[in-house]
Amino acid sequence: MMSDDKNKSNIKQRDPDLINAEVAMKRAAIKAREIAGKTGTAVVTSENKVIREEYPNQISSKH
Repeated sequence: MMSDDKNKSNIKQRDPDLINAEVAMKRAAIKAREIAGKTGTAVVTSENKVIREEYPNQISSKH
């Protein structure tokens, strides 16, 4: 049970600036997809070392 207490204390010690940065990055990603949809351009993302282009107006498939 000690690991549960340790995890709770780590969560409480999260830097507020990092929390705000995460929120801002999510908001920026939404805005980027909106702009890409209006301009017909791709949003380039990388996940698990795989780079892909996402076109917001198309249905994307996860590989």
